[in-house]
Amino acid sequence: MTIAHDHYREYFAEKLWQWIPAVYRELDADEAGGALRAFVESLATQATFLKRNGDRLWDDGFVELASDWAVPYIGELVATRLVSALNVRARRVDVAKTIYYRRRKGTLAVLEQLIADMTGWDGKVVEEFRRLARAHHGLDGLPRQGRLTRTPEGGFGDLRSVRGALLAGGAFDEYHYTPDARRPRGLWGSRGIAKLTFHVYRLRPVLLTGVVPRLVMNFAGTRDGFTFDPSGRDVALFATDQTVPAGVHEADAQGDWSLWKSAAEWQLPRPIPCRLLAEQAYEIGDAQVGWIRTTPLIPTQPQRDAAAADLRRVAGQRITGRANFVRLVSRLPAAAITTLPAVLQELLQRALVPDCGSAALLPNGADVASWPGPILAPESSIGAPAISVRFDAGPIVARSATRAALLDAWAPPVLAGVAQLIEPRRGRLVIDHAPFGAAALRVDYHVGMLAPIGAGAYGREIDGPPPLTLWQNGGFGLGTPANGVAEIADSLNYAGPPDQLAAVACGVRAAEAQRPYAILDAANWRLRSAVPTATLQLDGFWIGARAVRTVRLEGHFDRVGLRFMTFDPGGLDALGAALPAVVIVVAGVVEKLVIDRCILAGVRLAGAAASVERLIIRDSIVQARAANAVALDLPTARVRMARCTLIAPALDATAMNVEQLDATDSLVAGVALVADTQAGCFRFSARAPGSAVPHPYRSQVLDDIARLFASTRFGDYRYAQLGPVAPGSIAEGAENGSEMGAYCGAIVPVKRASLAAKVDEYLPFGRIPNYVLEN
Repeated sequence: MTIAHDHYREYFAEKLWQWIPAVYRELDADEAGGALRAFVESLATQATFLKRNGDRLWDDGFVELASDWAVPYIGELVATRLVSALNVRARRVDVAKTIYYRRRKGTLAVLEQLIADMTGWDGKVVEEFRRLARAHHGLDGLPRQGRLTRTPEGGFGDLRSVRGALLAGGAFDEYHYTPDARRPRGLWGSRGIAKLTFHVYRLRPVLLTGVVPRLVMNFAGTRDGFTFDPSGRDVALFATDQTVPAGVHEADAQGDWSLWKSAAEWQLPRPIPCRLLAEQAYEIGDAQVGWIRTTPLIPTQPQRDAAAADLRRVAGQRITGRANFVRLVSRLPAAAITTLPAVLQELLQRALVPDCGSAALLPNGADVASWPGPILAPESSIGAPAISVRFDAGPIVARSATRAALLDAWAPPVLAGVAQLIEPRRGRLVIDHAPFGAAALRVDYHVGMLAPIGAGAYGREIDGPPPLTLWQNGGFGLGTPANGVAEIADSLNYAGPPDQLAAVACGVRAAEAQRPYAILDAANWRLRSAVPTATLQLDGFWIGARAVRTVRLEGHFDRVGLRFMTFDPGGLDALGAALPAVVIVVAGVVEKLVIDRCILAGVRLAGAAASVERLIIRDSIVQARAANAVALDLPTARVRMARCTLIAPALDATAMNVEQLDATDSLVAGVALVADTQAGCFRFSARAPGSAVPHPYRSQVLDDIARLFASTRFGDYRYAQLGPVAPGSIAEGAENGSEMGAYCGAIVPVKRASLAAKVDEYLPFGRIPNYVLEN
């Protein structure tokens, strides 16, 4: 819990110091070297703890304000079964909502809310008895039908529906099955009357705004191909986790637990399927009929009345697909009126229902006047748009001019009235920029992350002084300051950051909720100290390159800090071309290098005189992709490593070469070579065969990389996460019972155990839970 800057420690230290006779204070300053003063300050520290505890006695009676130690005592008052103490957030929520859970025990609302409350993840609970095939009974009433396949409850499905087939086996499956008597285990044995399946989505969507997409294809004419990712990689675009009911303000929903609604397909944090983005459904209602009776787009009132009478004939019918809706309207008696270009375009906008993929995921922005169709004011949908494409100081490309497409070979079709084609699974975009002029293109989209590691637009506490200069709109302001902080104000690209060859207390950081991309295009980025006590701090941005480039640390630095940074580990772009890695090269002396929650391509020395005295690295990923590359090649460094993942090019390749090592909860997918094996410890960690590590304790030896990670491709939302077939000794081998490596702090096994414990407590009698990790 964050402690307020109340200055109690300074106050008590001065108070106690003034009570001591002056003669002893003078002797302490002249002869004792400040030993008495240090003792007084230690007493003041304890007095501060007592004072703060006394001040918080009233707050500790309320679970929302109480200190962590007081939560179990409040839990005793309501007799709740507390989950693991490692899951601090879940404990507090459990105590706060115990009465709420008990009043609604066994309901679907409580079971789905338990996923969010106990884990912080999103999910959906499916009652499997509703998916069993059975004969319809007369007392059942009208059977419910699937939203997409129109499959009646318990009946036969339309297997011709590609969209329905792709949903089979998932949380939104509309088909029905015969019972399965096996004990449920994931997707196996999940069908049965007594079974409830919990579909859990562990990743969180992170919104990136104002990103400059990478131009990768220049087609003939006015169309161009882009990747949403500024480096040119294929990245999956994620849906948001917005589940606030329509008409309810988000702030009200967060404070009222009763405003629960089960998530729709586009309201869960997962990669957006192409067919979901393409989904369009239309329905005629009173609003559409009333509009066509009064619209000035139809010249005469008799024509308006005739068109309105036609629309009443199909009112209440849900028509899936834009082409089907246009075909239906074209066959009505007054088709000559309703199919006028301006009328049809407006009718398509007004008849689009909010509960379909296109309406929920794409913005209804304003079209430009030169593009076919009317200028439309933005209107709200169920949730915030997951994908938005706009032009600098210009309009947002509306969903009426957007289509989903598979852009495998970058050979998109030309469609009349369509300005852009999007493939969300790989983050590809083809856009016709003729209607929008020469303005720069900007995109907003969501990516999925399990934990805040590396550069990202998530919230983080920014420490340090106010900025001396701003980097904004792609410009560097006053450059890289020698004594001060440069703050990057947006998420744009910054090509060729300026060197600083006389650093004293230099810092470059991204603004909160921004993820800028610095490109080393022409040369290495050089940072040199001017004094032996110089410091350097880099925070919150992504450094990539178009050719082989490095970040060089020269001179003598007392301290270099890297926080929430991404130094591109390299890979392939969307066209299969190589993307170079950006390695940190120490060409001088760094007394203390601190790396916190970063993604790195490697750290190495340049020259016999270069050295890193101490390295502290926490919650970070270091991947060396090139042959013979070493993730941490620091032969003179004393390393303290906690919750880190090091990935070598192969299991028998060297991942780290250091002098001393003290590692905990770390995963070294390669050979670890430590010169001094008598100092330090290698505890609750794993390494490859042939490693030389100090005093291994509760550690493991790896036998394979291929089945260890779900993905080692940077840009994949599963990057450096353990795969589903990773050994249990690795997946639950950390000191806290979590997985080894950079995602140890996410405590995934602890959260899953917390969820299972509370589900067993509030599950309806006789039901069997089944858990499926969707991502």
